[in-house]
Amino acid sequence: MFSGIIFAHPLKIVGIPGAPLRYINEANDLVGIDVDIVDTIMKRLDIDYEIELLNSSTRLKKLWQDPNVDMILTYSHKAERFQYLTYAKHSHITLGWNFFVRKENLGKIHFNKIDDLAGLNVGATLGFAYTPEFWQAAEDGVFELDTVVKNELNLKKLVHGRFDTFANIREDTLYQAKVAGYLDEIAYLPTSLKEKKYYNTFVKVSNYPNLASVMVRYDEELLKMKQDGSIDRIYKKYFAYENN
Repeated sequence: MFSGIIFAHPLKIVGIPGAPLRYINEANDLVGIDVDIVDTIMKRLDIDYEIELLNSSTRLKKLWQDPNVDMILTYSHKAERFQYLTYAKHSHITLGWNFFVRKENLGKIHFNKIDDLAGLNVGATLGFAYTPEFWQAAEDGVFELDTVVKNELNLKKLVHGRFDTFANIREDTLYQAKVAGYLDEIAYLPTSLKEKKYYNTFVKVSNYPNLASVMVRYDEELLKMKQDGSIDRIYKKYFAYENN
């Protein structure tokens, strides 16, 4: 995963776990779409790096202002982040967010618009963007909001009947359910809450030497990966695994 050292310390990259983007596999290796993309680019740039996964989105948010952190993985555009993070010019993945329900509630719970959630108890993770309409509906009392700081807790709470539904990246949730043995107990509703582009980001207060140059070269290599088919091969590797 690591390449030759150029600077005094490795490029520090941080994210939160979520398969198939970034997760620890059965062999205790850090793998995933994000990991493979970063590894390919950093090897091409001959930059040494390290990746750390945190379980809390609120802890991750604090690192937006940490000069010892250089890069944060896979964010959608959100206004509050622009002050602290510089987004890559090119997104590396587009993902859909779907609402998950217990299978016994299929046909009882529907989602085509936010008002369809009226009267439900809905799970959510603090620090996640979802959509402005989602948060506004929660504030207006359209549905009851049940929040957590660790995203993986939502699946357990759904299965145990703590709330009616929650939205998350489809592939991430299916992987969590597979590992936890919940696949036969849950299902997702077909209409997605959102389809969004995701970008890797760079910390503005980072003390990493010449980070601005790294950002430019990162974007150049990411574009090359899209053009030479490298990105598609990584997608197929992980999405095929999840489908199996």
